[in-house]
Amino acid sequence: MAWTITDLETAISNIESVITGRITADVESYSIAGRQITKIPISELFSLKDRLKSELENLKAAQRIEDGEPSKRKILIRFI
Repeated sequence: MAWTITDLETAISNIESVITGRITADVESYSIAGRQITKIPISELFSLKDRLKSELENLKAAQRIEDGEPSKRKILIRFI
């Protein structure tokens, strides 16, 4: 699946909402009437959020370059 900037921003926002909700009501798994529900561990949510933020920055940098703007990344050069 090819992510767009909007897709990534929405996904990151959703993950942050889940994390916020999980912090106030921390339950990762429970069972009701013989059915068990297991949620994604919060550490995996943080990891996923970091990966998506990195991908978002890459897409934004590519978009800036495509638009003729600087990429905002440092280019290191060593002269010998």
